Amino acid sequence: MIKNRKKFSAWVIGLIALSLAGCGEAEMLTATTPADEDPLANDPTRREIILGFQNKLNIKTAGTTRADAPIATTEENEITSLDIYVFSSDKEEGPYTYQERFCYRSDGSTVPNATKILLTVEGDNVALATLRPKKGLFTKFYCIANQPKLLKAGAEYDIFTPLVQSSPGASYNVVTTAGVPTETDFLTFTTPLLDPDEATDVLLTPLPMVGSYSPALDLRDISMGSRTRINMTLSRIVSRFDIINDEKLSHLTITGVSMGHGRKGVTFFPVVPVEDPDPTKTLITYPDRDFNGANANKGTQTGAFYSYPSPVADNGYLIIKGKYALNQTDAPQEVSYVVEFEQSVAGTGGYIEVKPNHRYTVRITDADAFKLDVNITVTDWTDGGEFEYQPENEVSIGTLAAAGSTAIENNNTATVSLAETDYFSIPFTSNSEVECSIVYTSSPASAEWLKAEVTAVTTRAGSVSYTCKVSKNTEYTGNLFPKAIILLRSKAGREESQIVVKGALGVPAIVAATGTPSAPAGVNTYMPGTETPDVITGTLSMQKQASAGTTSSMQLTVTAKGGSRIVGLPAWLKADKAEDYATEAVTYKFTLDQNAEGFPNAFPATAAATFEIQNLSDATKKVTVTVNVTEAP
Repeated sequence: MIKNRKKFSAWVIGLIALSLAGCGEAEMLTATTPADEDPLANDPTRREIILGFQNKLNIKTAGTTRADAPIATTEENEITSLDIYVFSSDKEEGPYTYQERFCYRSDGSTVPNATKILLTVEGDNVALATLRPKKGLFTKFYCIANQPKLLKAGAEYDIFTPLVQSSPGASYNVVTTAGVPTETDFLTFTTPLLDPDEATDVLLTPLPMVGSYSPALDLRDISMGSRTRINMTLSRIVSRFDIINDEKLSHLTITGVSMGHGRKGVTFFPVVPVEDPDPTKTLITYPDRDFNGANANKGTQTGAFYSYPSPVADNGYLIIKGKYALNQTDAPQEVSYVVEFEQSVAGTGGYIEVKPNHRYTVRITDADAFKLDVNITVTDWTDGGEFEYQPENEVSIGTLAAAGSTAIENNNTATVSLAETDYFSIPFTSNSEVECSIVYTSSPASAEWLKAEVTAVTTRAGSVSYTCKVSKNTEYTGNLFPKAIILLRSKAGREESQIVVKGALGVPAIVAATGTPSAPAGVNTYMPGTETPDVITGTLSMQKQASAGTTSSMQLTVTAKGGSRIVGLPAWLKADKAEDYATEAVTYKFTLDQNAEGFPNAFPATAAATFEIQNLSDATKKVTVTVNVTEAP
């Protein structure tokens, strides 16, 4: 029996990631951009790199229409902007920092502090971008299509400062001034975040795509002048929903689609859903998107809805709205249905993940005023390009092994003790060379607190067994421990495996600061509440002063490995800072603003407000503080 009368007739697991192949260093290729259109063409300090995108992309340029576009066909393959961010280092192992940016815009416009490039066509399937990065260093390329705006910690980021190298071409060349941002910081940047309260904030074409060449390209030899070609695939960072409905058969006319328990946005490299600092605000309900198109309610409407990916634990679902009338003589009634992403087989089942670059086909099989029967199939979102894909080269993950007090959950999540002797190991196999990297999903500053070491053993059959040992970085001395993703990827394949790593962090400890924490002395206090594993509380008692010129304040010392933050203060209670991670023990000063909106007007004001003091690196570790306000006698 299928739970809720919905069944999944296919589930094909596989995220189309990146297919990368570099040509030989000396390979001579045909130029793709006229020299008179590229001011860097004759610069001997730069090397010509051709990026070949192996998708059937529709290059949208000023003055063209879809009928005469050089690469056919759909809006979903359309490229209106392409930003290529270049990061370099004098050492292959890094650290890498920002060097320069190359940009394409379909309207021919330029971008401040970036070099303009053109996109051209090779055959039917490949778009080419020619760029000339500076020589002298090891270099990586990160490509983002149709998403020129980047966010850092929720705010638009536009500070790009190029690195400076001392003596390009010389054996002693080094980076004398690091670029801004660092590669580590860049990998935490996100898409703009959807606002559930903004009716027009829906995902539409052109769709954001990403691709990267993250194995460093060696550009140290300044005398090398040949062109080099790198092939890659741009992968969409959203999920697509097609809806099949014939209103004559179902008696349902769909008018709108949205998603519940969805994510606001994602990081780009890798594509990881954004988590809000406040866990209660991580999941949103998407604004309704009008259900329209040539085949809406007449058959298969492709691209009816797009969403950012959503992990299984989100318990996400589609919301389908419309009008239902069993007979033509009946007055249509407004209806709304929840379509959960849940599969049940032989009485057991669970939620299914909404993955990037995947297509979900929702077939309406029956409807009435109270329920909707659907059949959902899931497939890779193919784009018609030709790819060399060898499944036998993919990474196969074994059973994770923990050491010390490190905990493993579902073989894909590890909670690592912050003791440097504790670690866990990831065994995996592949028939080709592999990459292992660490990406931090969010952090207000660089916090590379983990290290990963890979060893390999080749078997007689030619397969290679690898072990990736993950532990705390002994050189890290900071106090931030953000969640990280361990990425394991075969260079010959297109799949990547992700292991989530979290630090073993605790709830902040809160006490009144030493000395004289209260002003006036003795009138304000803090008392810890009854602590249970799930709910930890405290009470901050503040006194309103009779004289408006007398400040009423209280200092609390918060100790938290991982830093701390203050969330949800009422307008009439001010803190001298919102967060701090410089040291484990931080003192916050709380001051009453007796003239602010919402300040109590009847005393004593018991439980006048509540706020949270969270662990900055793990917001689920928190203390809920109740504020009581009394009046001076």
